[in-house]
Amino acid sequence: MNLISNYYRQILNFLHYLLFGLFAYASFSKLSDFDVFVNNLDKSPFFTGLNTSLLAGLLIFGELIIMIFIFFEKTSQLGYFLSFLLFLLFTGYILLIFKFSPYIPCSCGGLIDKLSWGQHIYFNILFMLISIVLFFCADKFQNDGATTKKKMV
Repeated sequence: MNLISNYYRQILNFLHYLLFGLFAYASFSKLSDFDVFVNNLDKSPFFTGLNTSLLAGLLIFGELIIMIFIFFEKTSQLGYFLSFLLFLLFTGYILLIFKFSPYIPCSCGGLIDKLSWGQHIYFNILFMLISIVLFFCADKFQNDGATTKKKMV
């Protein structure tokens, strides 16, 4: 095994677990403060008249599903793709809030809600790029010789 290939695999492995950890952290922090999460969604002008408790539950469920897909090798590529889509939706939501809302509610969980809105956008773009890299490198990452993510840990 050459040194560059091993280094490349370790970077992909790190990005994989970083993305997995982010979804675990975000979903469980929203679950732990579910009422606060729903209250923040209630303040959004885009969700007026919607059942925000149901919406909150669906968002958390979606994050948990993505986390599970990322965890398992057979579904990780789908997880990376869904991760990209979710970050794209979140970024679009932030941009719409900037343009059309006098009040900017934050329904992020945990430490992420401490970011400014500009930082949120950069954060989302960074994780969109990570998701894209992992999506396109998943086959090489998983099928590089006899080594897989599970054996690397």
